[in-house]
Amino acid sequence: MTTDADQSQKMKRGFLDEIPVDVIVELGRTRMVLRELAALDVDDVIELDQGQDRPLELVAGGRVVAKGELVLVGDRVAVRINEIPGRTRGNG
Repeated sequence: MTTDADQSQKMKRGFLDEIPVDVIVELGRTRMVLRELAALDVDDVIELDQGQDRPLELVAGGRVVAKGELVLVGDRVAVRINEIPGRTRGNG
């Protein structure tokens, strides 16, 4: 039997499921001083702290929610999810 409290919880979860969240795919980071940033020009290269064999991090709300790798889907860049911290494969 479903109680009013159960029904209320389902409605809240349904509402929360529809809230948009920005997801950032982080390739890597570097630190520069303002002078270096202002001096950037076309064709300059910025080295990042991330090795090419390390997974990319998907960040939402300032937290890493998944890790993956770059793939091409047609003519677009995409991310294949390889790991979701705290979750085992198929536990989704």
